[in-house]
Formats: sequence, structure tokens, C-alpha cells
Amino acid sequence: MSEDIGPSLPPPLRFELGAHPTGEAAKAILLLTSDADGTPRVAVLAAPELTVRDAGHIGFRLHASSTVCANVQRTGLAALWYVLDAAAYCIRGTTAKAPVKIADPEFEVFELTITSVLRDFHPDSPMVSGPTYKRLG
Repeated sequence: MSEDIGPSLPPPLRFELGAHPTGEAAKAILLLTSDADGTPRVAVLAAPELTVRDAGHIGFRLHASSTVCANVQRTGLAALWYVLDAAAYCIRGTTAKAPVKIADPEFEVFELTITSVLRDFHPDSPMVSGPTYKRLG
């Protein structure tokens, strides 16, 4: 059962999401939205596509032509899912377009204002890892 730990990122998660991966294998972050018909959609984000402004705000980039980008624009809602230190975190919030320093027509930049963070942790069955991808080059 999920435990609501409040509307801000706990320090370990805040620093982990703001870090850029090194090495061949890197953790991914799942972005959850809803399609126009209500069907859930999951997108996989890499750490470089995220920025943590502070404990209550996370920025992220999406391909402008993607369905998930259209979902975020239409609903103004999203959730991020991540595994850290044997726990799974669901970071829920409202979304809005974020100002960008350099315009890139291929991407849209959004900011998630966190409304709640849910933590799932079970000592008898800790999470071993979340989604992981292999960095090439």
C-alpha cells in the first residue's frame, strides 16, 4: 500500500533525479499520462531530460510531436515513477509549459508542480531496480 509522504521530493530523491548518469547502464524515469479516451500511457524518460528546480518542481522535455506531449498539454496532469533505495515513488502533479532559454522546435519543456509523492516500500520485498537502459556512445 502506498504511503503519501507529502507534496515535495525527499532529499535523496531530489538529488538522484537531478543527477546525470555515468557508466553504461542508467536508470530511467517513467512518465504517466492519459490519452484522450482515458487510456493510460507510459513514456520512458532519461535523466538528462529532467531538471529538479527545487523540492516542489521538476522540469522535463518531451518530443513536441509525441502523444504524451499532447496529453500533458491537454490535461495539465502527469506522474513520474522511479525506484530508489528499495522503494518505488510515484510523483504526481500539475503541469505547465516552462520558459526555455533556447527554443528547440523538436521539444516542448514542461514543469511538474508536485501535489503528492507516494512511496511504496515493503521490507520483506524491497524493490531491486526500476527501468534501466543501456547508454551507447
